[in-house]
Amino acid sequence: MGTHIVRLAWLAGIVSACALTAGCGGATDGADTTASGDTAAAWQNVGYGVAYEKEGDGDAVLIAYGGYSAQLPWSEAWGRELVRAKLGAMGVGHVYGVQGPRDAGYNGDEIGNSKLRAHLKGIAPSAPFILVVAHSSGAFVAHELLRQLDTAGDTETLGKIVYANLDAGDSGFSHAIAAKLRRVIFVSGRDASLSSGTSENASTAKALGSSYAAFGGWFEVVVHGSGCHNGAHWCLHDLLVTHRPHRPDFYDLKDDYVDFAGRTVTTEYIDSVAEYLR
Repeated sequence: MGTHIVRLAWLAGIVSACALTAGCGGATDGADTTASGDTAAAWQNVGYGVAYEKEGDGDAVLIAYGGYSAQLPWSEAWGRELVRAKLGAMGVGHVYGVQGPRDAGYNGDEIGNSKLRAHLKGIAPSAPFILVVAHSSGAFVAHELLRQLDTAGDTETLGKIVYANLDAGDSGFSHAIAAKLRRVIFVSGRDASLSSGTSENASTAKALGSSYAAFGGWFEVVVHGSGCHNGAHWCLHDLLVTHRPHRPDFYDLKDDYVDFAGRTVTTEYIDSVAEYLR
């Protein structure tokens, strides 16, 4: 399947979810306040929908892009949990949380990626690696940052980026940009205890992994006993965030990004690229 067809098929699915959950809108990159109110005390507001926190002494960087409609504190919580569970021990000491786009296709271009890029400029030279993780429609926001870095000719920063696209599409991404990154993987999820247990965009992730195989490829997170109903692919969509999503029939970003009590944050895809995170 061609990349263009894959992208259209993926958008058709996520836009359907948009219609089920909330209205879609947009704004412009550049506002200095977040869309979801003040960030927690330890987080520094960077730009619209972007916050930064220093975590420990490491020099490596994590940028966590939340999916469609994810509020900024939710993305912050997810990023912090990834550092607590895995990335802190790997040297990550700088964390950016980025809220999800207002519409599933990120047509508003409202997130402050230009402010993030300016802030990152002071950190990137000392970073051994930069891990960008983007869930669902958050991938389209992440692609904007990558395009900005590419347009600016910042090959040094691009060359430090390992990009994990979590059950998402490739709109705004390209083979030319992928070739400048350290590594890129397209990740899907599966509950092996279910007869119909794949994440919503699993076929897209697999197809894109094949298309971008020269730069990384496809990785499947496999769990058992997620609690998702058989065939509940949107619940399984959140397997890329937590091994046990809160809502068995659909996704629940608010709880899945924030509440990890008794629930394992998903990190297997990080292990799959560990050799590039040095």
